[in-house]
Amino acid sequence: MSISLVIGTMIGAGIFFLPSSLAPLGWNAVIGWLISGAGAICLAMTFRFLMDGTGEGIQHNIERVLGEVPGFLGIWAYWAAGFTSIAALSLAGGSIIASLAFDDPDQRVSIFVALGLLWAMVGVNLLGTRSAGRVQVVSVVIKVIPLVLVIGIFVWGLAGSAELQPMAPMPVDLDNISAAVALTLFALLGFEAATVPVNKISNPSQNIPLALIGGTLLVVLLYLLASTGIVRIIPWEAIATSSSPFSDVLTNEFGALAGTAVALCILVSVTGCTNGLILVGAECSYSMALRGEMPRAFSWTNSTGVAYHGVLLTGVIATALILANMSRGLTGMFTFMVLLTSGGVLVFYLMAALAAVKENRSHARWPVLALGVLFIGLATYGSGLETSLWVGVLLGFGAIVRWFCRRNFDVGELTGQEHLAESATVGDI
Repeated sequence: MSISLVIGTMIGAGIFFLPSSLAPLGWNAVIGWLISGAGAICLAMTFRFLMDGTGEGIQHNIERVLGEVPGFLGIWAYWAAGFTSIAALSLAGGSIIASLAFDDPDQRVSIFVALGLLWAMVGVNLLGTRSAGRVQVVSVVIKVIPLVLVIGIFVWGLAGSAELQPMAPMPVDLDNISAAVALTLFALLGFEAATVPVNKISNPSQNIPLALIGGTLLVVLLYLLASTGIVRIIPWEAIATSSSPFSDVLTNEFGALAGTAVALCILVSVTGCTNGLILVGAECSYSMALRGEMPRAFSWTNSTGVAYHGVLLTGVIATALILANMSRGLTGMFTFMVLLTSGGVLVFYLMAALAAVKENRSHARWPVLALGVLFIGLATYGSGLETSLWVGVLLGFGAIVRWFCRRNFDVGELTGQEHLAESATVGDI
């Protein structure tokens, strides 16, 4: 199930709407996917080099190389980024359900439905990591259906059985390629999901590398072929102005019901991604609590091995983010949350990459590590000043929480071995 956790967390809502933004860029979009895909694969390999095969989670591996503070800052930033991502995905899912149920839904209706979807996934996670893992497997199968259908039509055209449309006549240059890379980056986040759970991945020395590399390669290939294929099936001008490009393409090929079917597949995709992020977020707070960097209650698990306080807190904070940003409108909320998510995740990637660079002295691995660090630097530069400031605020608040917990709690009592043993036997992924 670990590979489904990676694929399910990577494939959310973005890929289904991204072709509209990429279509005017022509061949620059293909190059952008190749660069972003190569960067994601290099980062996945960087994480692979760092993991020691014990299954104790990424925070443990950063700590053993760089020390406790970098390990905490990395996992804290990733945990905080998860809240905004979960809120954004819940909003996307709520909008889809509301648009299917109502002709012209009010924003408040979409938000109410989004909250219902969010708490349904919280409930699934409280049932245990195995229940969450089963939901993830089913959602992965359903969410790739639109991608596979579009790829199939594209391959059919390449074989000469259908006419293919030309790409947009945009000149291939550095500015256009940079724009494409910036657009494709967010769609490839999530490959690191299998490295976060603490002692819940069965056979970690084999399954974590397989999930990291195999899952990332598969998603990059699906994205490249589907995103390129969609603008070769119908004119790029139509894709550029479409609010649901996959729906338009499949409706054109299979009829009106295909549009509704695609919307349902996207809804399942959003739901599966939300489910995976809640699971990973609870594991982050669990990992920090075991080290006395968060209140002890976050290390407690229920009878199914779930760190339930972390799951509930994720639901509460994501709810607060949705309600607090209502004044921005749905589009404004989604954009703001995407920025925060990207910024927080990049801090996490940077800590892991620096740890991998410090530990690995093999010259054979240096090109991969260097490309991974370079990719993080370029992505950080492109994220903008506002995002950097918000991430700085999050890290400062995290430092205060860590200081308070270490000052008021006995870290020696927080070995967590009882919880680790229980989790490893009750909730393997």
